[in-house]
Amino acid sequence: MKATKTSPSRSAVSLLAVSALLICGLLPWTAEAQEPSAGDETQTAPALEEVTVTASKMDLALGQMTQAVTVITQTEMLGQAQTSVTDVLRAQPGIQFQVGGAPGQFIYPRLRGFTDSTLYVFDGITWNGGGSGSINYLLGQLDPTMVQSIQVLRGPHATTYGADTTSGVIDFTTLAATGTGADISAEGGSLDWRKVRAGVQDLESIGDGTWGGTLNASYVDSGGEWQYEYTKNETLVGRTSFRDSNFEVGLSFYLTDNKFQSAALDQYYPGYSDGDFSVQIPDPSNYDETKAGIGALWLEQQLTANLSQKLTVGYAGQDFSVTDGALASNGGLLGTYAAPYNGFTDPDSGETYNAGQEVPVYQFPFTEKTIEDNQEADYNLLYRADSVSALLGATYLHQGFDSESSYSTSEHQGEAIRSVYADTSIGWLSNQLHTELGARLDSYTEWRDKATYSLGATYDIVKEVTVYANYGTSFTQPTLDELYDPIYGNKQLTPENADTIEAGVRARQLDGQLTESVTFWHSYVDNVININYDIYNPLIPSAFGPPYGEYANFEAERSQGVEFEAAYKITPELTLNTNYTRTDAYEMNAAGQWGFMIENARNMGNLGLTWAQSQFDVGTNLFVTDHRLDYSSEFWAPGYARLDFFGRYHLTGHFDLYARVQNALDHHIVEVIGYKNPGVYFVAGVRYQL
Repeated sequence: MKATKTSPSRSAVSLLAVSALLICGLLPWTAEAQEPSAGDETQTAPALEEVTVTASKMDLALGQMTQAVTVITQTEMLGQAQTSVTDVLRAQPGIQFQVGGAPGQFIYPRLRGFTDSTLYVFDGITWNGGGSGSINYLLGQLDPTMVQSIQVLRGPHATTYGADTTSGVIDFTTLAATGTGADISAEGGSLDWRKVRAGVQDLESIGDGTWGGTLNASYVDSGGEWQYEYTKNETLVGRTSFRDSNFEVGLSFYLTDNKFQSAALDQYYPGYSDGDFSVQIPDPSNYDETKAGIGALWLEQQLTANLSQKLTVGYAGQDFSVTDGALASNGGLLGTYAAPYNGFTDPDSGETYNAGQEVPVYQFPFTEKTIEDNQEADYNLLYRADSVSALLGATYLHQGFDSESSYSTSEHQGEAIRSVYADTSIGWLSNQLHTELGARLDSYTEWRDKATYSLGATYDIVKEVTVYANYGTSFTQPTLDELYDPIYGNKQLTPENADTIEAGVRARQLDGQLTESVTFWHSYVDNVININYDIYNPLIPSAFGPPYGEYANFEAERSQGVEFEAAYKITPELTLNTNYTRTDAYEMNAAGQWGFMIENARNMGNLGLTWAQSQFDVGTNLFVTDHRLDYSSEFWAPGYARLDFFGRYHLTGHFDLYARVQNALDHHIVEVIGYKNPGVYFVAGVRYQL
């Protein structure tokens, strides 16, 4: 397939955006023409003030948030028969992924164009590792049936959470008890997908309070696109809490053990007219494993009618390993591929081949192991009155990191971060205007202090139309690997600094049947950390090439764009929803030249239709994405459209049947050049509830 710098899906993206806007513009007139009679029962969407954003730490109503927010509930995920958190988030504005292969394989997320500045929080505990700055591939391996809700806070939230929030915060809450019962489900599908899940819950009145507990477990075993590829995942999640009118104490944990094996990828850029060349070869010796866990303990007390306090302590850890073992036979020969053209030079061996000749690929043993762990404690005082919410808090976070590979070993590194923060939201003009002001000071033992600020406001133009704006500073901390890597580390690194301006509108019409929001943003990041290959580095082994390269602050990035989303309840059962995101993201190199951000789609969107009744849920979603540069900045992965269908049928009071079909039109999907993604993909299952 010839690489091109013209988007093969630009017309599809434009059609999706224009269609969505036209539909949302015309629907109010349609609804007026079909206004229900006085005797009809019409279900309406919850008002903005009824949706509480707990991830804000001030429990603000959605209508008071000065930045873009999306709240995804367990009901929505079950109704769509979702099997992957990746697909749950892909349907939201501003979030895009590159998935390399089948479900459970490599995943590269981006929010608003950025890849390393999203913070992941689970029941109030930070999951980003201090060594890598991320959660590795865990996002694509989390089980969506194990979480109560996912809250996506787009834009910087450094004054609430500190580092790594320039693009946003994704907050997960574990399943809470809603009654007494048990359930078990089994499902199967494409690529030998097999999953079993079981859960129990109990809710009891004890004295003047209520105790609830849940325990859920799941096991996934699935194949891949190539021989030897597989994904295996074991998950155990629990939550228990006791609450009365003035006090709550709770404990939760999320444990997962994921293993996956993938085919080897040889990817070359020889510069010939047909563009890039890449090939995957089945690899029986490759093995990746992530063992991860997060636990939280919280105590919350209502001190007075307006004042409460909360203490959250917890631990998050990841043990990530990669093994490429030796091949005993054939001197380490993994396989062969056909040379793509006459005079092709194999970069590994330097040998030259004519088109069609077999080029051998050899496997060399390689191992890598990293261990990251966080211990965290967060305490805050919250004051809430009719027109004032004020938060004062302090956080202690210790991050540890160990790394060992075939090439180098890093001694145990750690850092402690001590933080104080404050945030306040004040209502004016009979709460028609809300202003929010936040500030935070983070003190790092490994480098220095960092202060961040935010200022925002919302204004109700009329009852159902709110405008909002926010300015916030944020930063991405140097990871422990960037500071102390034995070869490329640089102890003089400073944070990546960012400034973000956002503005938007939220609106509701027809008693909540139609809701829309649109957000514009602009972020600028300087002091971006990357490897500068102009720096002489005598520590680089001769096998790695010329002795040049070290982590340094020498680049800049910027991202700007618009996020639009709307939902229209055509009838009490039928809902149309759509979103569109345009992301113009660029990065500046050491020479001061701006280039389009790699692995970022400029245009993407979703258009969905759902029919929900008491007995069944059925629906469809069309996801469209623009083309994107690969990591070499030379070639473009083509854009594509993916049509999905889903359904859930309540067969009896105890049995549910559900199914999901992805890429129903069998479009050729390339998200990471060289990796093969599934064609038509389906999963079906049955659930029994006691």
